[in-house]
Amino acid sequence: MLSEINQVKRFFGIKFGYGEVILDGIFAVPTSTSKGKAFMKMEVVNGEPSGSQNFLLFWDEDLTISWYDTPKPIGLKESDFSKAFRNIEKYI
Repeated sequence: MLSEINQVKRFFGIKFGYGEVILDGIFAVPTSTSKGKAFMKMEVVNGEPSGSQNFLLFWDEDLTISWYDTPKPIGLKESDFSKAFRNIEKYI
């Protein structure tokens, strides 16, 4: 779990700037899994992680296709930011 927390910190640091306020919302954090590329859900309220379903995995960036009970769909698209974040993560 510590590696996931650190990955979320890097994601927010790159997205908002290190030490900056994190905007409220639900974020899809690009991550690698044993089954391939996926997204972790992270909900933020008042600048802090919130919600009981943080760190759940999804195949799509919209967080609608569950990683747990759905085979990996073919042809999923991801944002340029997600692609750039994955590229940065390769070097960490």
